[in-house]
Amino acid sequence: MKIAVAMSGGIDSTVAAVILKEQGHEITGITARFLPHNRVNDEIYNRSLNDAKHIAEQFGFRHIEIPLISIFEERVIKPFCSEYFSGRTPNPCIICNRYVKFGELLDIAKDAGCEKIATGHYVIKKTDGIRHFLSMSPDPSKDQSYFLYMLTQEQLSDTIFPIGDFTKEKIRAIAAENNIILKDKPDSQEICFIPANDYISFLENRSGKEPERGDIADSSGRILGRHNGIYRYTIGQRRGMGISAPYPLYVTAIDTVNNRVIAGPREELCVKYIETENSYDMKEIIAEERAAFVKCRSTQRPVPCRVKRDGEKFLVTFDKPESGISPGQSAVFYDESGDLLCGGVIARAMN
Repeated sequence: MKIAVAMSGGIDSTVAAVILKEQGHEITGITARFLPHNRVNDEIYNRSLNDAKHIAEQFGFRHIEIPLISIFEERVIKPFCSEYFSGRTPNPCIICNRYVKFGELLDIAKDAGCEKIATGHYVIKKTDGIRHFLSMSPDPSKDQSYFLYMLTQEQLSDTIFPIGDFTKEKIRAIAAENNIILKDKPDSQEICFIPANDYISFLENRSGKEPERGDIADSSGRILGRHNGIYRYTIGQRRGMGISAPYPLYVTAIDTVNNRVIAGPREELCVKYIETENSYDMKEIIAEERAAFVKCRSTQRPVPCRVKRDGEKFLVTFDKPESGISPGQSAVFYDESGDLLCGGVIARAMN
């Protein structure tokens, strides 16, 4: 089979390519450029590109470069900035996966004569004969199913995840066995387009505007202090508010209409219900309310809930109140076996 492998220059995508090559497939490595040209971006990209090219040469398969700067700007960076300035907490990797990596890049791979695209994501792909769906990796610390819940049935049918059953230790062992020079390369932990994970500086440099100051208030409306722009705050944040109180205060809500940050004690963070503003189906198209497990942050363990559909929305009731839920994040639902049922972007969180 002719398979394109999205190669970032990291160990996971490298091992994915090597595994498929050893299985006898005809491999084309693809390295996409997402970020505009400047000194820092060029250095990072060229290092990743050279690593990917070296692997392709070492194992004897074709490698190509794909420029995706414009579509990444329009599909990922601009919406990310807009969401933050609206007081929400977006996850750009989820959007990138649906529209760029498994959208535009998949189309390009097919135009290049490939039948499938493969990546180094830690996730297991399954099918019940009717629908394709994903299941959590056996390595909970590496599982990436949360970031892939928006993939369509068409995208899933054309996608392979060769390392989904493996732990990180197994990946490094395979790399060592195959004399891959990247075996000790550290994992990337940051959003790719935000240097040093400093999203505040990134947003301010992008906007070119002075932050719009406003009030920090408690839930009764009492003014506690002033903020320097609502995009600087996320729900659940404790530090950096610059206000004093006899007990710890957390950001409990962001009032974009009145340009106000709401702060309160930890118990005010707890919510019983959430509502998504859209719905993406994977293993199931939920009709009636059912029990499930939900993750509202990528690093969270799934917690029990009940979920039902209301048109294009999901209505969710937690078995026990949860804290730190922020609009803009995603609620991703699983069954008891770890299969991904569906998901949506959180619109509201309610007590």
